[in-house]
Amino acid sequence: RSQTMGATSEDEGSTGDALDIVLYLFVLGPAVEWCLKSPRVNRGRPGSWRGVSLAVLLLALVAAGKMAWESGTREPNHFETLGVRVDAGTAEIKRAYKTESLKYHPDKTDDPAAPAIFMRMQRAYETLKDPSSRDAYNRFGGKSGDDESGGMTGAAMFYAIWLVLGYLLTMGRASEDARTWAFSGLLALAVVEYQTRVLKYDYLAMVLPHTTVHEKLELLHRLFPPFLHGSRMISQVVFRDIGVYNKMLVEQMHVKVDELGKLAYATQREIAKQGIARPSGVAAPLAAAADGFAKLGGEKAADAAVGAAAPSVARASSGAAVAGAGAESAADQEAAAKQAAAREAAAREAA
Repeated sequence: RSQTMGATSEDEGSTGDALDIVLYLFVLGPAVEWCLKSPRVNRGRPGSWRGVSLAVLLLALVAAGKMAWESGTREPNHFETLGVRVDAGTAEIKRAYKTESLKYHPDKTDDPAAPAIFMRMQRAYETLKDPSSRDAYNRFGGKSGDDESGGMTGAAMFYAIWLVLGYLLTMGRASEDARTWAFSGLLALAVVEYQTRVLKYDYLAMVLPHTTVHEKLELLHRLFPPFLHGSRMISQVVFRDIGVYNKMLVEQMHVKVDELGKLAYATQREIAKQGIARPSGVAAPLAAAADGFAKLGGEKAADAAVGAAAPSVARASSGAAVAGAGAESAADQEAAAKQAAAREAAAREAA
């Protein structure tokens, strides 16, 4: 009978894993993609926080509903049937069985459900009264000691399946962070499961005292698919392609350099038309730089920019001409003053 129950539980677990794969891969996967990329939801900005919030809410509702349905439909485990903790000893389990079985013994009550409850208590006591079978039931969900390798094989299949699915669902540069997070979470879950099943460290004993280790690990297994999809969403939102960003900056720099070359060539041609001499001294390097930008911009592009740059260049040329005229007037006045001073000195000598 226990072997039949173990086989049934194993078949139910395999069916649940298959349903999880179908649900998250073919139903929730496309739904999450729609939430992230729909223009109606994201208002023209794919991957906005509005879409992410809707996707997270969808995943949370589905995960909560699925776990609530599983918790409501599953039968109570042997510890819950007898009302003892998973770390209870043999004497405590025996006392609890005697107390509870008297309440539901067919000879002691007329409740029509009492025979079924009494039979369930007998099965629970038969499993829990022996320390080795109790430990196997706690860690592997009712499997006997001979089926311990089978329980480890089932756990290994879970990690193998989600390792492959996690890699396939996180392909692409935008999901590189999600792949790292998902594999780190899967590795952490594997470490916890190893320590719990093999090393017998029950980290959640204080939180869920009547729940077996097997049921706690199954709960963590059910939470991994939403964690994987949440990682994908966050990774796609925060992803920034550094290569594309740097390429865009370089292209913007090239555009500005071309515009500067066109403006320099237009300025040089306008100065040549005005007949202004090329600068010397400190301004000579600036003129050389202008020549370089002119060559970089190209004559055709510069000719097209001459018309647009002509007003500003004309103003600059006019200012330069006025400054030059002012300088010439000052030099003439200084020369005239020197000539007048020389004539006065000659007149005094003659007198």
